[in-house]
Amino acid sequence: MKDLNSKRIVSTWKGGKTEQLCIEPIDATLQERNFDLRISSATIDLERSEFSDFTGYRRYLMKLEGDITLLIDDKTIIIRDDEAFEFMGDEKVISISKEPSRDFNVIIKKDKKADISIKENEKLNTNRGEYIFSLEKAKINDIDVDKYSLYEIDDNDETIDLQGKFIHIIIHQ
Repeated sequence: MKDLNSKRIVSTWKGGKTEQLCIEPIDATLQERNFDLRISSATIDLERSEFSDFTGYRRYLMKLEGDITLLIDDKTIIIRDDEAFEFMGDEKVISISKEPSRDFNVIIKKDKKADISIKENEKLNTNRGEYIFSLEKAKINDIDVDKYSLYEIDDNDETIDLQGKFIHIIIHQ
């Protein structure tokens, strides 16, 4: 398992700060929009803010802290605990928040799909290219991990023991 936490890049976006946890390929950049996968966490500090345009991409968003309500095509979407909300990157998305909040994002090329689920205190059979994100101070294979840490599975058929609450990400080609 590969620890991705030393590669974090913090930048600002229209509504707060974003912390890039992973980008693939490694030499891709957010600014050039030449990535296949980007995993990040962002704060939403403004009461009303417009999400960045990611035309050509599929997005998944999960709430980590606070309340997140989105407006998409005049529809109100309340982001629920422990659920990933999927939308296309070219949709005009406005966030409405009465308090600062924090989200977790997976952005992939639009022709790909992702399975994003919550795992808590269980053993997982994983494969190369899957990701585990800790939602609290926890343990992976009896090793302490910090809250909001990201790890990439780098072996096929790897069994990992999760002690605590995590987000499990599988990208389908």
